[in-house]
Amino acid sequence: MDQLRSVGELEDEGVERDRPFNPYRFAASESTKGIIREAIGLIGSYEDRFDLRRNKRRPRDQETFEQTVEAILSDLIHGHLLGGTGIYVTRSNRVLGAKSRYRPPVYSKVFPAILDLLAKPEMGYVEQEVAPDVQGASRSTVIRPGQRLLDRIAEREVGFDDLDTHQSGETIILKRSKDPNDYWDEGERLDYQEDDKTERYRAELAEINQRLLEADLQFDWTGIAWPHTAIALRDRRLRRVFTQGRFNSGGRLFGGFWQQLRKDERRTGLHISGEKAVELDYGQAGARILYGMAAQQPASDDLYHLWGYVQQREGIKRVMSAMIFAEKPLERFPQFTRKLFRKGDKIAEVVEAIELKHAPIKDRFHCGLGHDAQFIESQIMVEVLLIMSAKRITALPIHDALMVPASAAATAKDAMLSVFQRMTGVEGIVTQSGVETL
Repeated sequence: MDQLRSVGELEDEGVERDRPFNPYRFAASESTKGIIREAIGLIGSYEDRFDLRRNKRRPRDQETFEQTVEAILSDLIHGHLLGGTGIYVTRSNRVLGAKSRYRPPVYSKVFPAILDLLAKPEMGYVEQEVAPDVQGASRSTVIRPGQRLLDRIAEREVGFDDLDTHQSGETIILKRSKDPNDYWDEGERLDYQEDDKTERYRAELAEINQRLLEADLQFDWTGIAWPHTAIALRDRRLRRVFTQGRFNSGGRLFGGFWQQLRKDERRTGLHISGEKAVELDYGQAGARILYGMAAQQPASDDLYHLWGYVQQREGIKRVMSAMIFAEKPLERFPQFTRKLFRKGDKIAEVVEAIELKHAPIKDRFHCGLGHDAQFIESQIMVEVLLIMSAKRITALPIHDALMVPASAAATAKDAMLSVFQRMTGVEGIVTQSGVETL
C-alpha cells in the first residue's frame, strides 16, 4: 500500500534496512587493491596450513575466486563508509547454481565457502549472520566488516574514491509480488524472455545511464546540518525495477546516489554541470494518473484538500495513496499515518470523504491499481529524461521528481508538463522547491 510514498516520507518514518550486495563493486586504488591482495594471500596460507585444498585452483577458477573476494570486501568497505548498515547476500544453492540473466560471475556455488573463509577468526574480514535454512524463508544472510577489515580501512584511510563499480549487470529487472505478511520479502527476481519491449526499455536506460556517467556532478556540504548522509558520487548507474511479475507494473528507477540524500541535503548541496541543482516534483502524481486511467478530469487543482480535513492534508494524501494500492477497502489507517489525523477521526469516515470528493474515480479505489499507476509515472519520467538527454541537459530522477541545473528549470518544467499531459490526458502540476506551477 505504500509504494507511492516519497523518499522524504520514508525519511520521516526513520525506515532503515540492510541493503543488497552489489557484486560489481571493485577496488579502484592501490590502497584498496592492497587490502584485497593481502586477503587473498592470507586465505591461501590458511588453506595450505589446514590442507583445505588437494589441488591448485585452475586459472579460471582462481580468477573467479579473486574477483569474488574483491567484490565482497569492496562492497563491505562501501557499506561501512555509508554508515555501517548490513549487506544481505544469498547462500542458496538454488540461486547460486541457477542460470539467470541476473546472476553475476561472483555468484557461484563456491560463494558461501569464500564467505566462510573470510569469516574465519584467523581471517577476521567478515562477520555474518547466516539465515536459517528454512523452507519458504525469505530472509537472507547479512554480512558486515570484520575487525581486520575495519583496521585496514582506518590504516589506509580508505574513502569512496578508492572504490568503483563495473558498468555491467542487468538493468531491466522483473520482480514477483511481495508477500504482504513477510517483512523480509523483497520480491524475488524473475527471469524473462527478451522481446521488443524489454530491448527498448534497456536501450532507453542505456542512453540515460551514459548521460549520467559523463555528467559533472558535485556535492558541497557547506551549510548542511549534521548528521550527513554518506554518499559516493560514482554511484549513478540506474536500473529499472518492474513489479507484480509484469512489465506494465512499477518500473521506477533506482541506483543513483542522489536518491539516498535527504531533501534538505540535495536541495542545498547538489551541483550539476557547475550549477546549483533545483528540484522539480510532480504534484499529486498518483491521484492525477488515476484520473487519466479513468478518462476523467479532476474537478479541482488540489486533490488532497477536503473540507473537514483541511489541517490533515498530508494524511489525506497518504490514505488516498493507500486506497490506490489496496485491493479491498481499508479497515485501518495505513502504517505511520494515524498520527497525521485527529484523535476522533475514523478511517471509514476519511475514506468516505475521499470517495465523495473523487466520485468520478470512486470505482478505481481499492482495485490494486497502484502498480499500474506507478508504471505510467515511470514511463513519464523515462520520456522526460530522454528529452533532457537529447537537449544535453543532465537530469537526475527521484521517482516522481527531477534534479536539474538551475538554468534548465524552465526547460525541464515544460517537458514534464507536456509529457504528463500527453501520457495521461490530464493536466499536470510541477512543484519547484515548494512553489506549484502549472
